Amino acid sequence: MLGLLCAAGGAAPLVAQDADPERLRSLVGDEPADRVARLLAEGVLVLAPDAAGGAGRMVQAWVLFERPVDRVYELLSATGRQREFRREISAQTEVSRDADGVVEEQHLRILFLDVGYRLRYGLDPVARRIRWQLDPDFANDLRRVEGFWELFALDASRTLARFGTAIDVGELPAFLEDSVTRQALPGTLARCREWVNADGAPR
Repeated sequence: MLGLLCAAGGAAPLVAQDADPERLRSLVGDEPADRVARLLAEGVLVLAPDAAGGAGRMVQAWVLFERPVDRVYELLSATGRQREFRREISAQTEVSRDADGVVEEQHLRILFLDVGYRLRYGLDPVARRIRWQLDPDFANDLRRVEGFWELFALDASRTLARFGTAIDVGELPAFLEDSVTRQALPGTLARCREWVNADGAPR
């Protein structure tokens, strides 16, 4: 459940220095030049939450991967491998699979709580897009979970990805929402990026 979670912080630059900043700006749109430079230097740029306010606000980010776009899609669409970089998942089981995607049951261990839910992943290899949302047929412990990956070829060997996630914890303690989104998201996306850049090598 990539969408539950992303600031790569302070380490030496991980992005190749010959990345084309003009191509990057054409994809990220209105992002200021200093934030584009930060994305190039750090590889992850978390955006301000959706201004709509309230529970379950969408949080988005840009991520730069040092792999070709088709390989990045292949790795991210292997949703059953998320425990290789998502530390908070305590259990993960594939429930069903069809031509359009997969349903997985996941459990998070957050402090003293076991939080269970099922996600329906929609996989679109042609558009290089992955989307997920709660399975409404399951007694989920969370009120809302949804998110997406959208992938763009930056050049022949690099990929720019747009990521978004929204979570509403419902009747659970409100602090859990921050703990699985804004607080955890930067580190989770940084680990995801390292995992993809290592071509899915176990971490």
